[in-house]
Amino acid sequence: MTAVESELRSIGELARASGLTVSALRFYDRSGVLPPARVDPVTGYRWYTEEQVAPARLVAGLRRVGMPLTGIAEALRHRHRPAEVHRLLDAHLRRLEDGLADARRELSRIRSLIDPEETTVTTRLVLSRTDLAAAVDAVRFAVGADPELPVLSGVLLEVAPDGVHLFATDRFRLAVARVGATVDGPPVSALLPVAAVDELRAMLSLPGPDASMSGSMSGLDGSRAGLDGSDVAEVVVAAGRVTVTVAGRPLTAVPLPYDFPDYRRLLRAQLGDVPAYRIPVDGAALRAALTADGAPVCHRAHEGVEHEVVALGLDGRGELRLVDPAGAAGADALRVGVNREYLLDALGSGDGQLVLELDGPITPLAVRRADDADAFSVLMPVRL
Repeated sequence: MTAVESELRSIGELARASGLTVSALRFYDRSGVLPPARVDPVTGYRWYTEEQVAPARLVAGLRRVGMPLTGIAEALRHRHRPAEVHRLLDAHLRRLEDGLADARRELSRIRSLIDPEETTVTTRLVLSRTDLAAAVDAVRFAVGADPELPVLSGVLLEVAPDGVHLFATDRFRLAVARVGATVDGPPVSALLPVAAVDELRAMLSLPGPDASMSGSMSGLDGSRAGLDGSDVAEVVVAAGRVTVTVAGRPLTAVPLPYDFPDYRRLLRAQLGDVPAYRIPVDGAALRAALTADGAPVCHRAHEGVEHEVVALGLDGRGELRLVDPAGAAGADALRVGVNREYLLDALGSGDGQLVLELDGPITPLAVRRADDADAFSVLMPVRL
């Protein structure tokens, strides 16, 4: 052993100190996540410094909770910036919770296949009609209209223990929203046909009753949900039907008999954990730029239909701007093409602060509300 090596830890010593196996340390070396301080040129033996013990322990912990390799590498790069690491951990925790909710729903479906005569289970929710209306508005634009893809012609409701998620997609864009709720019953999902969604949205806009009606909802009243009685909506999901009651008016819909695509897993694969760019954007200013006379656009045809395409780029200060989609991009310049109509739909009313997440010209881009991590849209890019 040389004098230098006597001051270092062997791979076995680091394994014992960190909780990682020797084979795991070799893997993280090959992956470039945790390379040794020195490799013996003759024996190939790996040596590590004392300062590498803490990062190795961080890797071990992230590995135990199933953090993907890219997330582990990102956490190590930002380990001296706690806010960044906490954001990574929060995103991973949401993925784990989504996976658990998926498993529960699938097991419930499997049980119904095994025992179709099993007693019907009902799930009831009490939530804000205002929040439900906003959630419907946030996803309605992304509902598919292709008659050959009826599975996309509705809005998916997925009930979790603390609320309901809404999903809609037409293959080129995906919209997601969430409403907190008081939930009584197991997690369940239902694919509502778009006609029922539109009827529900109209009903949510009707004048509400006096607050004195708040206690008239099957034992799940507005006080339990922390809501004013005039703002209460009740949703009941049972076998073969979904009933929404607002201001004493019931609306019953028969869910579509299709399995909605698992787009959350697709999102995790395509968007990844940490986008290359997270750009704060004033929604009203971006909408004004997109709709201004002379806004730079080009035209692209898809399946015989021509669409207007805009290009998003960054200025010298790292702020978002519209660039010429027909212009030449520099080697390092970010330039992402997107359907202008789809982007305007994703912006909604254009009010408030938004965050655009971009990774590159062939990666989907996300439009998020700065004040609501659960509401976002994902748009497929258009090749320029």
